[in-house]
Amino acid sequence: MNFSGKELAAVMKMAIAMVGADGRSDDREMEVVRTELTRFGASVGQMLALSREAQKMEFQNAISIISDFDYERKKYVSSYLAVIMIADGEIDDKEVALWQLVSLLCGLPEMDVNQAVDNMNNL
Repeated sequence: MNFSGKELAAVMKMAIAMVGADGRSDDREMEVVRTELTRFGASVGQMLALSREAQKMEFQNAISIISDFDYERKKYVSSYLAVIMIADGEIDDKEVALWQLVSLLCGLPEMDVNQAVDNMNNL
């Protein structure tokens, strides 16, 4: 699966939002974000640059970018956000609400948390 830098920044925008959705930044959630960026071959410097680009990106722009993804990449985004959501061992209602909102606005496939985790495990 390939993403351009702007596409990765859009995904990271949503990932960072998910990390903070419950009002606290958990190291386990951030580790999921870092691990996934590493899987795409991002160096520490690239991660910092992507983080800066994601922070500057408007949510509407990120939604627009992700909405244009094909089905498989949309399925990946939904799964990735779900894995971040459960990383700290607690699923907060605000995290679920964000996951559902992003899914609706971006046209992500419907799935439950177990399906999302299974999908990430099979990538």
